[in-house]
Amino acid sequence: MDTNIAFMLILTSIGLIIALPRFKVNIAISIMVGAIFLILALGANYGMILNDLTSWQFWRIIFIVFLSLLIVALMEKAGYLNMMVDAVKEISPSIGASMVSISAFIGLLPMPGGAYVSARLVDPLAREMKLTPHEATTLNYWFRHLWEYAWPLYTGVIVAASIFSVSISDFVIHMSFLPVLAILGGFIFLYYPIMKDKNIRARGGCIRNGLKKLIHAAWPIIVVMILTLLGVPWVDNGHMYFIKIDLFFSLLLVDSGLAFILMKNRDKDAIKHSLKFSLKPTFLGVTFAAMFMKIAVLETNSMHYTYTFFSTYGVPPFVVIMLLPFLAGLMTGVTVAYVAATFPLLLPYVGDPLSFAAVALAYASGYAGHLTSPVHLCLVLSSEHFKANLYRVILRIIPAVIFVVGSTLLIYFLL
Repeated sequence: MDTNIAFMLILTSIGLIIALPRFKVNIAISIMVGAIFLILALGANYGMILNDLTSWQFWRIIFIVFLSLLIVALMEKAGYLNMMVDAVKEISPSIGASMVSISAFIGLLPMPGGAYVSARLVDPLAREMKLTPHEATTLNYWFRHLWEYAWPLYTGVIVAASIFSVSISDFVIHMSFLPVLAILGGFIFLYYPIMKDKNIRARGGCIRNGLKKLIHAAWPIIVVMILTLLGVPWVDNGHMYFIKIDLFFSLLLVDSGLAFILMKNRDKDAIKHSLKFSLKPTFLGVTFAAMFMKIAVLETNSMHYTYTFFSTYGVPPFVVIMLLPFLAGLMTGVTVAYVAATFPLLLPYVGDPLSFAAVALAYASGYAGHLTSPVHLCLVLSSEHFKANLYRVILRIIPAVIFVVGSTLLIYFLL
């Protein structure tokens, strides 16, 4: 097939994924439609597609997403979420630090519309400091979204690691500088300008006691991180080393522990509620659709057509790496949508062996679109809660977004 025609068909597929949600079509269905269109338009080996769909690696990702959602629901029902918030308040040196820390801690839990949950929790603190609706929304929204660049419980991270064929622990380690940039950008461009005249010192609490509470409340997350990123010690021939535990088994172990605690307290309804939350078709459907999109791109040779098209017209690789994810993130407001729609197409641009600097640039660019998207659920809900104009909030966070993407681009060129 002619490269120009093939590339136009690929853009049509991405366009369907971006446009259909505007007509109230579920994002999972939109991604599936885009993937099926790609297969029908470019052709593929249906036997290979069936093999991919029935492989353990395909379903492992979906099970991991289910277990990630389950840990959030079980922690909430076990009371750990409220304990975490109370502990953060006790540790923080000021009301402002407490506010953004609560938003950040809620960000560790991958719940849809999570910025609305944190908005409700930090609302009294924002009122106490007399923040305007736009200031309160901006701080809550930004600091709620620090971790999705690299936190292994998020679907986008899980799917991106799968697309680039790297372990989740390796992906997390190499992307961990992005949350650091987000924290710096948030402090320089948002927290300090807003809080310099409005912050209030905390009333004083026992930091040691607060840390104990925090560790106790956050133990499920801490255990998952230790098992996945560090592993368990193992001695062989007198030498000790660490064996990393696959995220699937780490989550399964911790979820089982949380379920046991609730069962011990005879709270079976909490377990039923948690399972119902985790099995929602919306969450798992998006993951299935995203993984299917990866299969469609690989089996239709879309990467080759994309690479050939941009090479023919001399488009610099860094522009492609930034532009495609940014546009998909901006138009959908969903992380896994820009990951699923564009990352498989970027495989020729991220190198062999893989350049994590290129991967980070793609992820940061897509996330920039995600954060500035007017259809981002977190932005819409938290703006409604504080009665803020969401477009003013978007304008307020743009300098911090540019800081993160610009720093990542600099790292890309240096490496």
